[in-house]
Amino acid sequence: MSNSRKKSVLILGAGFTGCTLAYLLKQKGFEVTVLERDKVPGGGCRTYWYGGHPYTLGPRIFFTRDEEVIKLMASLIKIRQFYNKTWSYIENDKEFYHYPIYGADIPKMPDKDEILSQLEERKNKEPSTENFEAYWLSVIGPNLYYKFIDKYSKKMWGIESNKELSIDFGWVNKGNPIRKKDTRLYGDMFQGYPFAADGYNQFFDEALKGCRFISECNVEFLNPQTRRVKTSKGEFTGDIIINTLSVDTLFENKFGKLKYSGREIFKIILPTKQVLPDDVVWIHYSGDEPFTRVTEFKKITNHKSKDTLICIEVPNQEGQHYPVQTMAEKLKFSQYQKLFPKSFYSIGRLGKFTYKGIPDVIRDAIDTVKIINS
Repeated sequence: MSNSRKKSVLILGAGFTGCTLAYLLKQKGFEVTVLERDKVPGGGCRTYWYGGHPYTLGPRIFFTRDEEVIKLMASLIKIRQFYNKTWSYIENDKEFYHYPIYGADIPKMPDKDEILSQLEERKNKEPSTENFEAYWLSVIGPNLYYKFIDKYSKKMWGIESNKELSIDFGWVNKGNPIRKKDTRLYGDMFQGYPFAADGYNQFFDEALKGCRFISECNVEFLNPQTRRVKTSKGEFTGDIIINTLSVDTLFENKFGKLKYSGREIFKIILPTKQVLPDDVVWIHYSGDEPFTRVTEFKKITNHKSKDTLICIEVPNQEGQHYPVQTMAEKLKFSQYQKLFPKSFYSIGRLGKFTYKGIPDVIRDAIDTVKIINS
C-alpha cells in the first residue's frame, strides 16, 4: 500500500460483517467509512431490552470450530462457553422431541415401527441432492420428514414446496440427520455467548473506534460506472467498496427483488423464574402453528431475575433475515454479481445471499481483508 496516502474503504452496513471488516482494515492502515441505516451498529445481533431483559432478534449464539474466528472475537469481547439443547414440538404426537433428531427418541414415537423400517431401507444408501425435500426423504424417510421438516421448512422460508429449495449441506442438517449420542445443538463445536449483559454490543462499538461511522444513512443506489454510492445523506465512494447489504437495492432491483424470509418477534414477560427445562433454550414448532420458534432468552444471556422473557418468532415477507435458497433466487443473485464494478466486494449473509451464522460472516471478513491486503 502506498505511503503517500491511505487507501479509503467504504463499507455498506454495520452488522457483524461490516464491523469486523472495519476493525481489521483499520488495523491495516486503511481509512474506513461505514454507512448504516439504523441509529446503532449490530443489525439483528444487537442487544435490546424489554421488561429489564436483554434479547436479540432471534437467538444469536456464537458457535464454530474456526480457531482464528474465536481468537478475533475474544480479542474484542469476553465470551463464556456454554452448550444447549433444543426441542421440536410435534403436535400430532402431542410430544416434545430433541432437535436435531435424536435416535433415542424414536422408540417413544407412536409410529416407531414404520420409522425404523424406513430408516433400515435407507441404510448405506447415497442421499439425494436433487433438492431439500428429496434429500430429507432419502435419509430419514417420510414419517420423520413430515414430523420434523416439511411444514417447519415451508413456513420458515415462506414457500409452497420444499422442492423449491436447493440442497446445501452446510446448513441443512447441522452435519448429521440423526444424532446417536450428542444431544447438544451444535455438537462438539465451541459454543458461547458474551459475558456482558448487552451481548455483542461492545464488539460493534470497539470495532468501529477510529472509523468514520455514519448512522441513519440509507443506501439507495450504486452506480457501477462511477462507483459512487447514493444515500439519504449524499454520495460516497472509496478506493475499495465492500457491501454487506442486499445487492438488489444497490442496483435498483434491475433483475427483481431477491426473496427473503423475515421475522416478527413477539416479546412476552412471564411471572416465573424460567419456563423451559434447565438445558433447553428454544423450541421449534413443526406443525400448522404460525410461529417457528419460542426462545427463553435468560438461558442465553444468563440474566438473573424473578421473571422471564420468551420471544415468539413469526415468519413474514417483510424483513431480510434469511435469504431464500431456491435455484430461481440464486440465479437472480448471479445476475446481480455480473454488475459488480472493480474493487467491489459483496460478502456476508445478505452480500452473498446465502445462509450464514456469526462465525461464517466473520470468516468472510477475515478472508476478504487478506485478499485486499495481499
